[in-house]
Amino acid sequence: MNQSLRDSSHKQSNTLTAALGKGLRLVPGIGLLLFIGILGKIATVYVPHMEYVIFAIAFGALAANVLPVHRVFAPGIRTYDFWLKIGIVLMGAKFAMTNVISIGTSGIILVVAEIALAIISARFLGRLAGLSEELSSLLGVGIGICGVSAIIGATGAINAREEDASYAIATILIFGAIMLAVYPFIGHWAGMSHEMYGFWTGLSIDNTAEAVATGMAFSPEAAEVATVVKLSRNALMGFVILLFALIHANRGLTKHIEHKWAFIWSRFPKFVLGFLLLSGLNTVGFFNPAQTKALVNISNWAFLLTFAGVGLSLQRSRLKAGFKPFIVGFGVETIVSVVTFAMVYVLLK
Repeated sequence: MNQSLRDSSHKQSNTLTAALGKGLRLVPGIGLLLFIGILGKIATVYVPHMEYVIFAIAFGALAANVLPVHRVFAPGIRTYDFWLKIGIVLMGAKFAMTNVISIGTSGIILVVAEIALAIISARFLGRLAGLSEELSSLLGVGIGICGVSAIIGATGAINAREEDASYAIATILIFGAIMLAVYPFIGHWAGMSHEMYGFWTGLSIDNTAEAVATGMAFSPEAAEVATVVKLSRNALMGFVILLFALIHANRGLTKHIEHKWAFIWSRFPKFVLGFLLLSGLNTVGFFNPAQTKALVNISNWAFLLTFAGVGLSLQRSRLKAGFKPFIVGFGVETIVSVVTFAMVYVLLK
């Protein structure tokens, strides 16, 4: 009995030590994210009318490509996706559910149209360029829905090669960086309202982090709209990936999916539910003003870490795509950007 207790205690101690060690490995990278994010905040003091997100991402990209960032920082840097999800969930505390439903209802046609447009354009242009059907599918899913996450989710579903996934991800990252720099200027030049710009950004920017960042670069109000619209696209990820899996299964390119609802749930971005939960609690008055302010402040700090991580992930070595995938990606991104801009202007002007 005593030996069993000692073994159990020893096992728990080893588990705790391993968890502590893993946590400590994250500290240097998270500290670097915080340092770069704060530098971005400081830069806005000296450059007026600019949101800190631009500087946080720019400083992160500069550090990643000019300075020798030691591998000890890598585990913590990779947590930026976690901070993104935390930021989005806590952002729900300042949304009334009526606003979420209103934005979602107004945007559902636009969201479905954008996804269909991206997928059809990618398959058409990919066929013209001689790309494999799998690579064309990954580009369409990545641009249409959720960037890197959708590409990773679809890769296994259609048995695409890792090389195809790498090409698609590199293309997505390149255009995400370009759009982050270009979109705010176009939005101001075109005289877009916060709502219009938020819809356009949420519809046409691929990665969630970059969509939130691009919205924030215009205004906090635009970022809120962009987040909700982008989450609407994310929520459809499981259904679209399942559709691709079934299409490829019928053509003998991948295995048939038996448990369809389980598959959809496995691909569903769970943090969307957290956002909706806090939005619902806010709607019924669960949070007092002080609590809402505290949650929003934590959300802002989480986004600060996220944007610094986005910049640090923009390494030249990861942005090397083949010429044809790059051209196809450029074509699809351009079509989606122009058409969604026109749709938003017509429907929301």
